[in-house]
Amino acid sequence: MSRILGVLALGLLATIGMAPQANAAFTTTECEGANVLGRGASFAQAAHGAWEFNFRNIFCSDGPNITYDPAGSGAGRTAMALRGPSDPRFGGTDDPLTTSQKATINAGDALNPNDDGLIHQVPAAVGAVSVVVNFPNGCDATLLNAANRTDAAGTGDDNLARARFSKDTLEKIFAKEAGFDRWDDVFTELQADVDCDKPIVRVVRFDASGTTFAFKDYLHRIDGAQGWLTTYQTGTNGNREWPSATFGTGGQCATTAAPGNADDAVDQLTSACANGAENLVAKLSTVDGGIGYADVASARTSVPTYAVNPAGSTPPDKYWTQVQNGDSPTPDWEEPTSDPVGFTTTGDRGANCTTTQFVSVGTSTLGDWSQTSGVNSPTGYGICTLTYGMVFDDNAEVYGVSALEEQRARTVKDYWASIVDDSGQDLLPLNDYAPLPAGILTIARAGVDAIDWNKAAGGGGGDTDPPPGDGGGNNNPPGGGGNNNPPPPPPPVKPSNVFSVPKRAISSKTGSATVSVKLPGAGKLELLGNAKSGKKTIKVGRVVLTANKAGTFKLTLKPGKAAKALLKSKGSLKVSLKLTFTPNGGTAKSSTRSVTLKLAKPKSKKKSGRR
Repeated sequence: MSRILGVLALGLLATIGMAPQANAAFTTTECEGANVLGRGASFAQAAHGAWEFNFRNIFCSDGPNITYDPAGSGAGRTAMALRGPSDPRFGGTDDPLTTSQKATINAGDALNPNDDGLIHQVPAAVGAVSVVVNFPNGCDATLLNAANRTDAAGTGDDNLARARFSKDTLEKIFAKEAGFDRWDDVFTELQADVDCDKPIVRVVRFDASGTTFAFKDYLHRIDGAQGWLTTYQTGTNGNREWPSATFGTGGQCATTAAPGNADDAVDQLTSACANGAENLVAKLSTVDGGIGYADVASARTSVPTYAVNPAGSTPPDKYWTQVQNGDSPTPDWEEPTSDPVGFTTTGDRGANCTTTQFVSVGTSTLGDWSQTSGVNSPTGYGICTLTYGMVFDDNAEVYGVSALEEQRARTVKDYWASIVDDSGQDLLPLNDYAPLPAGILTIARAGVDAIDWNKAAGGGGGDTDPPPGDGGGNNNPPGGGGNNNPPPPPPPVKPSNVFSVPKRAISSKTGSATVSVKLPGAGKLELLGNAKSGKKTIKVGRVVLTANKAGTFKLTLKPGKAAKALLKSKGSLKVSLKLTFTPNGGTAKSSTRSVTLKLAKPKSKKKSGRR
């Protein structure tokens, strides 16, 4: 069944595609399921907001409602082990599941063998974990040495001065090592300003968080002996534990156990006492001299925002900053956004993760992703991570056989089909994420396609057993060692073919249209324009551009003879624009837009005469 697939691109028109077909076991037809609740990673909150709108209004026009509760990765994993009638039917996590976590989810009620299931871990998007800063009030940021500051655009504009931290410095700050716990100790050039003589307060997540996992994974790559992925990841309180900080009650969260139990002057670590990245960045805004971490979407949409007003009269004191990647021997400083000036409120959105090289990728959605990592990649931003969905292979096994559960299962499958569809992936750059790499997207789609209903009764949906060598035995975090059953190497990463169209413009004088296209790398870009004249299709024009690097390029489509004749007679002409980008060494990707060309009629000259 064909279906309009929407691309919510700020006025850009939709592309057309085909949705996956229903498997034999479902009696509920596509998009006719019941409303569904999901719970999980706050990192993916903005993405789910766009996906929900796309699903409800375009992919499944007037379809069922999806409600996503961004309570955190830990809450998502907990929810998937529950079997109650009102519990969530899908989850989200940025912290890849270990073998024991999958076993807990699959078993549900350990005393009830009749509710066992099989969980798929479905990659959904790639995001950047930004390092967010609340620079000390009154401290003169223009005193920072050139190596310790950036305006990202290279303009030297003091009003855009932001502090940045080398890998070693960033790791030592979050470990609270001696000499790295005060602003004017880290940046000695600030000692000339008494307002800079302030402690650096670490603001961390209150909850067990996949964002924290990715951030600690990055810190682990800097210093593997610190225990970031052991002591401070898999201990009694999970990744809510931090170096040189007490966990417990009696601190800023009163009787609620939390990171940073002691006074900030003692351990210099605090949390928001509530789950989610949005609460972390809100807390950070109240902590003068604080430093934290959050997905870019949460940092941008917080109040106040951590994006920078480029027209500001003084250097900003709240912002996200650059991070070094894993390029060797000299790491590159990179922005978390795909736009080099995306730290500003006017910069283009999208995570700087389109070239991230993921390691230890699972070979199926039922396999082992516990070692998968995108941090410290030699290309792109330094802290990029996958965010995953957790979806059962067959809800009938888990929640029982009923008409309502089948309708819920139908919606879960349809919703995740829309996420891994081109329509869902195309929304990600507009919401500060990056689409999945081609190889990982193929795995994700195969996993969603395998989901079915009541397979024990003879339904279809593909294999339910993981491929040989893919089932695990590996419960160690990335870099932790002890992996006796390592996953096979990931498939070769193809060049990205994902592009965006941030701007269009028309000329009423010439009847032409100019399209700005943002490309991920070198390749060939073709623009083909067609229009309808009655039952005939008229070729308006064709433009071909060869790009030798990533960037934003402009193509101007000028109407040919036949199209211009129509323009002159009608004054306007609706044109279908087909854009096709073929990256060097990769596969082509096309997208369709629409524009109305206009041609102003020449003003008639009034004849002069005598009365």
